[in-house]
Amino acid sequence: MMKLRTALAALGVAALLTACDGGEAPAAELPQAATDQSAAFLAMTEEQAKTFLRRAPLFATSLGVSADYLGEKFSDRLGDFSVAAVAENKAANAEFLAALDKFDSSRLQGTAATTYDVLKTSLQMAAEFKPYVHGAYNPLGIFSPYPVTQISGPHISLPRALQTQHPLTSEADAEDYLTRLGQIQQALADTAAVVRADADQGVLPPGFALEGAINTIAQMTAPAPATHPLVESFDQRLQQVDSVTAERRRQLVARAATLVETGVYPGYAALRAALEELRPRATDDPGIWALPDGEKRYQLALESFGAAGKTAAEVHALGQREVERIQAEMDRILKAQGYAEGSVIERYIALSQEPRFIYPNTDAGRQELLAGLNAQMEQIAGLLPDILLTLPKAGVEVRRIAEYEQDGAPGGYYTGPSLDGSRPGIYWINLKDTADWPKFTLPTLTYHEASPGHHLQVAIAQEIDDLPMIRNMLWYSEYGEGWALYAEVLAQELGLYDEDPFGDLGRLQSELFRAARLVVDTGLHYKKWTRQQAIDYLHGATGETLAAVTREVERYAVWPGQACSYKLGQLKILELRARARQRLGERFDLRAFNDQLLIRGAVPLPVLEANIEQWIDSVKS
Repeated sequence: MMKLRTALAALGVAALLTACDGGEAPAAELPQAATDQSAAFLAMTEEQAKTFLRRAPLFATSLGVSADYLGEKFSDRLGDFSVAAVAENKAANAEFLAALDKFDSSRLQGTAATTYDVLKTSLQMAAEFKPYVHGAYNPLGIFSPYPVTQISGPHISLPRALQTQHPLTSEADAEDYLTRLGQIQQALADTAAVVRADADQGVLPPGFALEGAINTIAQMTAPAPATHPLVESFDQRLQQVDSVTAERRRQLVARAATLVETGVYPGYAALRAALEELRPRATDDPGIWALPDGEKRYQLALESFGAAGKTAAEVHALGQREVERIQAEMDRILKAQGYAEGSVIERYIALSQEPRFIYPNTDAGRQELLAGLNAQMEQIAGLLPDILLTLPKAGVEVRRIAEYEQDGAPGGYYTGPSLDGSRPGIYWINLKDTADWPKFTLPTLTYHEASPGHHLQVAIAQEIDDLPMIRNMLWYSEYGEGWALYAEVLAQELGLYDEDPFGDLGRLQSELFRAARLVVDTGLHYKKWTRQQAIDYLHGATGETLAAVTREVERYAVWPGQACSYKLGQLKILELRARARQRLGERFDLRAFNDQLLIRGAVPLPVLEANIEQWIDSVKS
């Protein structure tokens, strides 16, 4: 799972790009742009990106852009999390669409043409969401119906960003950290107001999601201020800064503890009070169908995550067919390994519980597990030239998801490297219970989250020389997750499971899990399944532990449609590959095809299909 796509909403973006305001010259007045539409268009998007990042300082930090690039300092600001910012986002969407419409797309070429198509698709989708999103609106087309849940919201994203993304290499960085720390109280108080305003429009997440957010806040505020992660991680990182003396470090850390006590904790208290106040109004219905215009909301969500015109009923049936196909493949492997009695899933569950496949649920066991993941990443690195012509420079490392957020976090996800190269890509894994990760399931997780999955795709996109900055700020789950699931197929085609039938079984179970998501997501949001129905189905269909599937179902409930993006994206990529292979015959080159999927950056599936069609035509001619 890739986290970039939610970063914009999670970091409290105030407003998106405005069309040539704030002293910027109209497109026609840009140097030499009157005769060069592509140059003018790309110049416009560059200024728009800067405007956006100035209003989203934490997102600018996550990307690793510089103050010189933006023309102002931003490393001491969090951004605007207020109700007013929601309205500004909606207005900005219309303004940016108007700026886009000033250009004739038929006169654009290369990167400019692709970028136009990408932005037009995103912004138009965002415009369709306007009537249905009141508190978590993102002007770039990213759909998330709730501003605060058990898995997302400023109560989670703010401490994560400060601990893992805020630079800390000097005393000036430390002062900026403390300034940002002092702004958390207002950010969380503003978020509380947004949650209340959302509820006034009839939009409340399910009761269990509110309870999950309340529990996260309780965990975040349980430690004494001096031992809070925001203080302890600050102290640990400062110890690596040679220019800060031990005495100065103690002073800075003491200030951080005071800010946590006098600002951060009261901010969390304000947000918790709002959530507890609204909890009695929330229902136990997990599906978006229970919200006003729920059916329309869900169809839009499906479209935004790659449905390509398919109805919820069609996606549900597709998932059922894929589940049946994959289980049949698993059955063949199990029988070949001597597991013949019982249903496919009964045999799989029994196998996954065998002690030989389970790491000890201890700190030592977790370290052994992480060491195994690092070894897998080293192995795949040497094979990447067999599937790609273009390879990234940025590195990737694996880290454990923080204990305070692991209850509501997914099993694994990825965050991309900074653009300036100061931070690698990070492959995060939830190690609350090592029994969730039988050893034979881990290679496929690694290939999905790191290489050849998310890290390969994101890092290559970031290293495209002429890719406009705004394209680095966009994420399409159906594309990114589709590629990562396709990457699992590539790993199998590279022969990584040839001598590892249990690993191949893990690969198939991973794909089965994504296919079952089509059934569960549509079950929750279209067929009005209960939370327990969804848990029972997902457990029975995939063999995942009850604890794991409970977390997954609760995630799908608050992020409708996103769980479908993996399989929908993978199937589209496989369809495009088969089409290219059939039309090109002996001219088909897998490495070149895979390059074409990645070298133009993240795009919506319709744009990807158009790009591949153009490539096929160019190879034929």
